[in-house]
Amino acid sequence: MLSIKLAEEIVAQTMLRLYHNINVISPDGVILASGDKERIDLIHEGAIEVVKTGRPLLIDEELSKQFQNCKPGINMPIQFHDKIIGVIGITGDPNTLKEIANLVQLTTEMMVHQVLTESESEWQRKNGDFIFKSLIENEPIHSTITERIHKLPFPLSKPFQIILLKHEGNHSSNTLSINLENILYKQPILYGQMELNEYYICLCGEAVKNLTDILYQLTKLRKKLEIYMGIGPVVHSLSELSYAFNGAKTALTFSLEVRRDTFFEEIEVYTLLKNSNDCDVKKFLSKTLFGMSEKLMHTLEVFFESDLQINLCADRLQIHRHTLTYRLNKIHELTGFHPQTFKDAFVLKLALMLSKHSISKEMI
Repeated sequence: MLSIKLAEEIVAQTMLRLYHNINVISPDGVILASGDKERIDLIHEGAIEVVKTGRPLLIDEELSKQFQNCKPGINMPIQFHDKIIGVIGITGDPNTLKEIANLVQLTTEMMVHQVLTESESEWQRKNGDFIFKSLIENEPIHSTITERIHKLPFPLSKPFQIILLKHEGNHSSNTLSINLENILYKQPILYGQMELNEYYICLCGEAVKNLTDILYQLTKLRKKLEIYMGIGPVVHSLSELSYAFNGAKTALTFSLEVRRDTFFEEIEVYTLLKNSNDCDVKKFLSKTLFGMSEKLMHTLEVFFESDLQINLCADRLQIHRHTLTYRLNKIHELTGFHPQTFKDAFVLKLALMLSKHSISKEMI
């Protein structure tokens, strides 16, 4: 729909180049803007005819008497997305205006397309921001959110992954916004600005598979922008986006400290030391100790108490060292972590400690 503001802009810009009056008219025939101020708000019957037929209408002196509030000239439809959203009229001798009429119509439609497309893009951007910020609040998804999700230009399909990006340096945030749009706009991705110089990127569905390529494109921006990124964990439901966001936030904080991009998985262990009483711990424990029997967990505890010494641990458990080796290999098979390597042993030891801590809190 044409706004009065846009209609006035079309009249002003077009009349700068033409020595003829210009009218911009709504589909129901109301003159929204005109170089002749007295004609504004009048009903232009010739424009109504243009909307009905979908064709330009040349009005000469004789024909102008048949249509109310019309003067000689040419009236042409203004189309947007194959729909007539208004009419532009040029006042004057229609025979002399034929040469410029098509150019005026084309120029007008280009102006309309640019303004309305930008307006649509702005609405989609604000809608995406509203959806994202609502989902990361970890509140129930109410009907308003669902309705807005359905208006997105792509389905909000699982899995999901969040990247938080911080911009430092002298370049304006608008420069980064434009670069992000150039990289992301063709993919099922929500993106926008969280706060000053901080941006979110929420990958959905197939876009998660393209993470490596997206990160490569983003890191190329460092040739002209100083940016740092925190990459959150992959989650499989909208209800987990809060967890994914918090993970990305933690990773970004770490990234700014060490001055390199950081994945949440790299620092998950460190965050658990600070948050040993929330749902992050449960996710970590279910992932790390999944499938472990009480016997294997006890074996693991004694193995750590024995400073990872096979013979000492076997003696304490009163089992053959081959049996102990079998159990340790079984733990590796179930968890993906090998108790005999320092890095994996550290993760498993922390998981055991947190598991005991969680159980003790539940008993209190």
